[in-house]
Amino acid sequence: MSTEAELTNTERRLSSLLLASGQPQEGSLKNPNGEGPDGYRDVRDVFSDGAPEPPKLSFASPFELRRAIRAGEFNTPTNGMCPGFMQANLIVLEEKYAFDFLLFCQKNKQACPLVEVLDVGCVEAQCGRGSDLRVDLPKYCIYKNGKLESEVHDATPFWPKNAVAFLIGCSFSYDGALLAADIPLRSVEQNKNVPMYKTNVATKPAGIFHGNVVVSMKPIKATDVAKEVLITSQYPQAHGPPLCVGCPQSIGIGDVSKPDWGDAVEILEDEVPVFHYCGVTPQQVLMESGVDFFISHSPGHMFVTDLPSDTVV
Repeated sequence: MSTEAELTNTERRLSSLLLASGQPQEGSLKNPNGEGPDGYRDVRDVFSDGAPEPPKLSFASPFELRRAIRAGEFNTPTNGMCPGFMQANLIVLEEKYAFDFLLFCQKNKQACPLVEVLDVGCVEAQCGRGSDLRVDLPKYCIYKNGKLESEVHDATPFWPKNAVAFLIGCSFSYDGALLAADIPLRSVEQNKNVPMYKTNVATKPAGIFHGNVVVSMKPIKATDVAKEVLITSQYPQAHGPPLCVGCPQSIGIGDVSKPDWGDAVEILEDEVPVFHYCGVTPQQVLMESGVDFFISHSPGHMFVTDLPSDTVV
């Protein structure tokens, strides 16, 4: 089968699964202590207007998708969009924090796999022809003093003049490969958010930034674990292979049925929990490290690059 045909089949399978389930997006944060004036709820609960999402569109290239986003013609999550191309999380910091965060990412490559770091004040990513990071993501989150302030479709009014933008790999880059290999995504099947957990695995500190790793979990059939590890190992820019297979206690997780963020998902008798580094790690570290202002993508609303999904940067 040709690569083009494989991508078409993968896109079709992704679209049918995701449209049927209305999949919540990885990275939506939910305070484990519940709702409250000083806490976070699931981002979808804070900002959702309750309207059903329109059917997903198809685009011939990431360039066309970004053009549609910029024109206000596409503002939904990017899962299933442009399969075969790398997607990226976005972190935007003022220059005073940039060196420490760059060093933090370099020391924690699986949790924060860098795809690109832009020059101060630059908004066009080299990995996206003609891009403008202020307007080429469907939604953005604005954080102030460690709290989520708002979600917007155009980050231009909030973008600091001395901003440094970081693009960090996203697991959406290999979800298509897992589905193509007949490895199901349980959160899609059960219409739930991905379960995410704090661990006792420390990141390597850099400057003001420190904290523990956050992981996401996928239930995988025991007989498919080797295949899952083999597939995800081919995507180092999307967090790569698992941190832990089974034995959640070994990384400080006492009860997999009680995630710190997201939703618990069913683990069948012939499955084991597989834990991957999660993109919530840098967001959580930034909030905990006293950063007074930063911008990120809204959960699930990624920057879709022109790079093939298996690119090693």
